[in-house]
Amino acid sequence: MMNPSIITMSDLLRGNLKLLVLNLLSQHPVHGYGLFKELETVYNWKPSCGTLYPVLSILENEGMIKSSETVECGRFKKIYAITPKGREGLKEMIKNFQESLQLLRLNERF
Repeated sequence: MMNPSIITMSDLLRGNLKLLVLNLLSQHPVHGYGLFKELETVYNWKPSCGTLYPVLSILENEGMIKSSETVECGRFKKIYAITPKGREGLKEMIKNFQESLQLLRLNERF
């Protein structure tokens, strides 16, 4: 049985989902299902719809990403793309994440 106070990789990824989404979108625009597949392939993690889509909505409301509507094979799809503000935000998030990792390394006591 796992200690409930231990942070899992899934916890770490979920807590940094904005960073992960912006990182993937910095490479190319993609629809929501494509993001699910890329998160699974790149990070070996499958977020739930209830985890990913609210983050996409928040990022869009913050102006970090934009969406456009398209129809592929007769199906409606929303394509997400990073904005210049999102690229700047991504740089800042990466910097903060790296600083957090450095702080954690400085506090190791074993």
